[in-house]
Amino acid sequence: MRDAFLPPAAVSPVSLTVHIETWPLATPFHISGHVIDAARLIAVTLIDGEYVGTGEASGVFYLGETPESMAVQIEAVRPAIEAGVSRDQLLDLLPAGGARSAVDAALWSLASQRREAPVWQVAGLLAPQALLTTMTVGADTPDAMAAAARALTQARALKIKLLGTEEDAARLQAIRDMRPDVSLAVDANQGWSRTHFDAMIPVLQRLGVNMLEQPFAIGADACLETIDCPIPLAADESFQDIHDLADVSRRYDVVNIKLDKCGGLTRALDIAKRARTAGLSVMAGCMAGTSLSIAPAFLLGQLCDHVDLDGPIFLARDREPGVTYFDGRLDCPPYLWGHAVPRDTHL
Repeated sequence: MRDAFLPPAAVSPVSLTVHIETWPLATPFHISGHVIDAARLIAVTLIDGEYVGTGEASGVFYLGETPESMAVQIEAVRPAIEAGVSRDQLLDLLPAGGARSAVDAALWSLASQRREAPVWQVAGLLAPQALLTTMTVGADTPDAMAAAARALTQARALKIKLLGTEEDAARLQAIRDMRPDVSLAVDANQGWSRTHFDAMIPVLQRLGVNMLEQPFAIGADACLETIDCPIPLAADESFQDIHDLADVSRRYDVVNIKLDKCGGLTRALDIAKRARTAGLSVMAGCMAGTSLSIAPAFLLGQLCDHVDLDGPIFLARDREPGVTYFDGRLDCPPYLWGHAVPRDTHL
């Protein structure tokens, strides 16, 4: 997506600020090999006179990104950013990852401020609609996971985190018994062996699971090219950026695009088109974060077949204003991110 909607003169000097923030979760969240108790992120602000652009990113933890490392990346290119950089130029200035995602979001928001138009118009998209989103149940004991599924009363689709252990079948059964009404997907977060995969596929079929995400570790999933899996497979950790599309298209049915992985909405919009050309379905996903990270992902979600943008529901508190969840759906008011954001309340 290029800056076709803005004249070159609009790329002007800006003032950059970067803050490291911690947003505690209401309760710790367990996935295979990792426990999350807070969203630790960078918040980026770009100011051009009366115009203010904002963005945030948590980064890609399994690739070693931290708020500190992302802040260092941004500081290294501060002069170029403050001199005035376009979204296309940013693709060459910073590598894919959380640092670029946060700055990219701030640039979209700044462009929206300058034009006094919502970001979707700046991007040349149709007016966004509320999206059905999955809501996630973290890995725990079967009883605890069933209780968590019951507590997500508004959910119409659940994503279940499983660990690759013998108790996975019982975990999934307990959730299905508790919530026979919802669509189910399973996320293994790279934690399964081939033996566990073979044992679990019949269980997933019996319980009506409609997607299995990232069963094997990065670099250990080539075997999927020779497996005729009856359940659609989604690539998350195995897909970071455009260069992964060729391998992913041979092994998976769905690609999970996360802004912090690919480096922002600019690249994500391009990836969504290329993924469809490669014959893949497209999912919009997220890392742990506040509504400020969900706002640009919400626009990506308008182009996707699957949406998994539930990060803020796990926070002890969110930014205000924030996205809204109702009847299993996500909506993002235009004043949250972009032209209608008051300068003194965005962060």
